[in-house]
Order: sequence, then C-alpha cells, then structure tokens
Amino acid sequence: MRHVAAKTKRTIAIVLALLIVGAIALVAATAGLGSPSIPDGDVAVVDDVGSVSQEEFDRGMDQAAAQLGLREAPPSDDPQYPQILDQAMQELLLALWVEGEAADRGITVTDEEVAQELETIKEQSFESEQKFEQFKRESQFSDEDINRQVELTLLRDRLEAEIVPERPEVTDEEVEAYYESNLEAFSQPASRDVRVILNSSEAKVEQAKQELTADDSDAAWEAAAKKYSQDQASKDRGGLLEGLVEGQGDPELEAEAFAGAEGELVGPFETERGFYLLQVQEISEASTQPLAEAERGIRQQLSSARQQRIATDFQDDFVAKWTARTFCEPEVAIQLCDGFTPEEPEPVAGQPEQPEPPPVVSTQPIEPGTGTVTLDGSATQGLPQAPQVGAPEVPAGTVPVPPTGTVPPTGAAPPTGAAPPPTGAAPAP
Repeated sequence: MRHVAAKTKRTIAIVLALLIVGAIALVAATAGLGSPSIPDGDVAVVDDVGSVSQEEFDRGMDQAAAQLGLREAPPSDDPQYPQILDQAMQELLLALWVEGEAADRGITVTDEEVAQELETIKEQSFESEQKFEQFKRESQFSDEDINRQVELTLLRDRLEAEIVPERPEVTDEEVEAYYESNLEAFSQPASRDVRVILNSSEAKVEQAKQELTADDSDAAWEAAAKKYSQDQASKDRGGLLEGLVEGQGDPELEAEAFAGAEGELVGPFETERGFYLLQVQEISEASTQPLAEAERGIRQQLSSARQQRIATDFQDDFVAKWTARTFCEPEVAIQLCDGFTPEEPEPVAGQPEQPEPPPVVSTQPIEPGTGTVTLDGSATQGLPQAPQVGAPEVPAGTVPVPPTGTVPPTGAAPPTGAAPPPTGAAPAP
C-alpha cells in the first residue's frame, strides 16, 4: 500500500517498518507464552487474532516470487527460497499484527466507510469506472480482495492518529535550552564578497589595476577579468567571489580581503597561486540569529524528535507483544515467530568452520507493504498486504490496485502485490 503524506503522519509507517532485529531475537528468547496448537490446514497462528492458512501461504509465496520475476514459488532447496519465504511470511503476519493492534485499541471501520474510501480512491486514481473494471480484470483481483485492502488502509490511518500525536508539546524552556546548546548552528561567520584578478604575471595584474583605477564599474571588471584573470571560478563572472570566509581557502587572499576597505583596490599581492588584484564589494559581519527568529524551526525540530521517540517506544512494545503471540510451523518460521531459532548452516567441505553462523536471509522485517514493487522497480510504502483468500491466481507482474494511484497504460502489466492508494494520496510524479 501507498504511504499518504497529505493525510497522515509518516511515523507509524516507519515504526512498523523498522522492527529491530535485536528486539525480535530478545522476545524469541524470553517469551513466556506457551505455543498453542496450530489448526490443521494452517501454517501459523497469531493468538486471539487469526491464522495463516496453507492456501494463503502458498499464494503469498507465489506473490513474493513474482516480485523477483519468477512465475511461481521455487522448491525449498532453491537458493532464493529463504528470501521468498521471509518476505511472504512477513507480509502475512504483519497484516495480522496490525489487525490485532487495532482490535486491542478498539479501532474499527464499517462497511460504509470502506465503500466511501474505495469510491474516493477510484475518483482519484482512475479516469473512469471502466478503467477501474479493466484494471481489476487485468489483475485478476476480486471485489472482496480490494475491500480488504481498503479496510487495512483505514485501520492504519487510525492507528497512526492514535499512537503518535500530530504536534507533541514542546515547552519554551526546551526551546531555549536547545538554542543555547547549539548556538553555532544559528551563527553566521563574517564574510566578504570580492572581485579579483589572478595572474601568474605581476605586470599583467598591474596593467589591470591601472585600467580599473580609471573605471571600476561592473562592466569594466567583467572586461578586465576576461582579459587578465586566470581564475577559472570567477573570470566569467566579472571576477566576483561571493561569501569569502576566513579559514576556508587561500590565507593570503583572505587576509587582504578582510583587511581591505569596501571599494578599495588592493594589490598586486603574491600568493601561492600567483598575483592578485582585489576589490571588496560587500562586507557582512558575523551574526547570530536571535532566538525569536529561530524559535519556530527549533520547536518543529523538537516536536518531530519527540514524535520519533514515541514511535520508537511503540516499536519496542509492538515487537514484544506480537512476536510473543505468533506461532509458526517449523518449515515456515521466521524471526516474527515466537521461539524462532535460525538454522545453522551445514559445513562446506574444504572451508574452515565459521565461529558464528552467517546472517539469515532478510533478518529484519520488511517495511509493511514494501514487498510490492512499482512500475519503476522501487519499493512502495504502507501496511502489510493481506493474503487474498479465494482470489484467482494472479500472474507474475500483476497486482490488485496500483500502489501509486496511477492507472497502468493499456496492455501494461501492473506491479505486484500492492494495494489501493489511501484517501488523499497525491498522484505519483
């Protein structure tokens, strides 16, 4: 699903995406819940939420394989199988986690809200109802599947609104303390705008000085710089160097620039680069932005940082809570499953044993929704994609609804596994 900047905050999407591996491993080692039996026909269960059926798992594997350009999921001994398994299970489980979190917080959506949201999506994303129906046929996606994705979008939006405040409070004392601790960031050093003539020949610089003494207008400087100067940075700009600051360039040039009076011709004087003629055009003294002018930006920065801290705290709780409630059959288990233990690699003949096993493929959960891809191959953002129960098989390279709100060109295969864009989403460029 697509991230919605215009309607909701980004923070919860980041929270659900950046589930830290270390936290997951800790939960797996310390979880105290006993593993319930997984019903026949299922491969995983999230306690008090729901389960992943074998049919959903198979479909998820095919969708994950399609994102790699494969027509179907490979056998378990294929080198790409662990990556596909990890991605498919993450999307399936994270969808249940979001459902469960919403239920625990009493967040629900009605059928009427889903229908209204879908109408908004169609108005914003498709030129006509016929285009929408055409896309459904090409993607082989059912009405039930689309409504499910819209429901997840609404749940995500309401979770965002509840978990992370739109504008966390920042006190005047906090703003002032930040300003005092970061004064350098609000300070501007003294600087000079100067015109220069640089040449390895002192005689030519002296000749330029004589001409500019008679006429130092902008036009005269432009002519003299083109005629005499060897400084490639300024010769085509009338010799102008803007924002010269001490300690950042030629020390002899800076010394003369900061000692000279505005409008005075200085030189020729010698540096390592050659002989200079210089005229100070503008003097800017060192300054510090007052707190009153900086306050708004500081407050916004501190508020954003507070949002991120709130999100990070939620992240830790979210991982611990739902990993402890997630139980998987051994053959499909990933690090989102309680008690998961990575398999140690078998030793390879002729190679020394490694002191620690190499990292498991995709040890960090994918960002919810990033299992899908856009037409340009980039990842999309949003909630995990729900398994499509009972939907007809979707060929590789097709998806339910475009993740960016764009209508695919006629005859083009839509991207894989995405969901409808939420309300308020701006069309992708």
